[in-house]
Amino acid sequence: MRAWQIEAPTGVSALRLIECDKPRIGGTEVLVRLTAPGVVPFDAAVINDENEKNFPPASMPLIPGNQGAGIVEDPGRSGFKAGDRVMFGAFPYGFMRAGSWADYAAVETDHIAPIPDSVSDGAAAQAVVAYPTAYQALKEAGMAPGKTVLATGIGGSVGNAAYQLAKAMGAARVFSTAGSPGKAAKAAELGFDNVIDLSKETIADGIRARGSDGVDIIIDSLGGPIIGQAVKALVRYGKAIVLGFAAGRESTITLADLILVRGSIQGYGVYTCTPEEWRTAWADFTRFADAGQIKPLFDRSFPFAEAPEALRYMNQERPFGAVALSI
Repeated sequence: MRAWQIEAPTGVSALRLIECDKPRIGGTEVLVRLTAPGVVPFDAAVINDENEKNFPPASMPLIPGNQGAGIVEDPGRSGFKAGDRVMFGAFPYGFMRAGSWADYAAVETDHIAPIPDSVSDGAAAQAVVAYPTAYQALKEAGMAPGKTVLATGIGGSVGNAAYQLAKAMGAARVFSTAGSPGKAAKAAELGFDNVIDLSKETIADGIRARGSDGVDIIIDSLGGPIIGQAVKALVRYGKAIVLGFAAGRESTITLADLILVRGSIQGYGVYTCTPEEWRTAWADFTRFADAGQIKPLFDRSFPFAEAPEALRYMNQERPFGAVALSI
C-alpha cells in the first residue's frame, strides 16, 4: 500500500511517499481502507516537533495522520461489518502508532464510529474528534437549555462544533469570535450570527453590543490573549473551559474577573474521556447531524499525493472548515 512517512519530526520536507505492507489486525483492531485521511493541527505539531514538552516522544519512523474516514475492510471481532462507512481518531494515531495517511490503517474498535449519512467522509475525518471535544466540554461546563454560550474561533473545528452543538443543545444565545473582517464575513455568509470581529471590538464589548450582559459558559480553543478577554464576559457563577492554545500557550487573566462573579476556569482534554463517553458523544453527533441541527464544515480535499501541500495549506491559511486528503 501507499503511505506517507517521516523518519524524524523535522518539518514538511521530511515527508516521503513510500510503498509498504498493508497492516495486519489483531485483538480488538479493525482494518480500515481510507477514503479521507484528515489533515489537522495535531499532525502539523507532530511533523514539526511542536508538541508540548510533557508529551511522550513520537514513534519514528512514523506514518502521520491523527484522524480519518473510510470503509471497513476487515471488521475483526468488532461488530462492524465490511463495507461500513466509519470515522476514527484518538491520541496515539500519527504519533505513537501508524496513522491515517495511508491506504489502510489498523484501528482499535473503541476509536471508531459510524459516519452519519448526512456527513461526508472529508468532514467526518475532522468531526470525529472536534465534535466529541466540544460536546464533552459543554457538558463539563454544565450546559443546559437556556444557557448563554461563547465558543471562540468560529472558523476552527472545535470552536465551530461548540457553536453548533450549543444551539442544538438548547442554548438561549451563542456567541463566537473571528480574527479578521474576512473570517467574520465568511461566518455571516454561512449563517452564523453573533460573531464578534476581534479586529474591531473586544469580546466583552461585542457581547454587550449584541444585547447580552454576558455568558454562562465559555468554550475556548484559542488560549493566549483570547481567554483573558473572554473571562471578562462571564456572568455570576459562569464557567470557562480551556481546551486549546492556537492563539498562544500562555495567557494573563485578571483575577478580579473571576472573583467578582464567582466564576471558574478549567482545563479539558477529550482524550481523557472513557470509551463510553466517546460513544455517547458520537451518538448525539449522529442524532443532531441527521436531524439537520448541525452541519460540520468542510473546506477542501487534496489528492493523496499532495499531502505536504495540504499540511501547509491547513497550517498557514487557517481555512474555514476541515481539510482532508482524498483516496
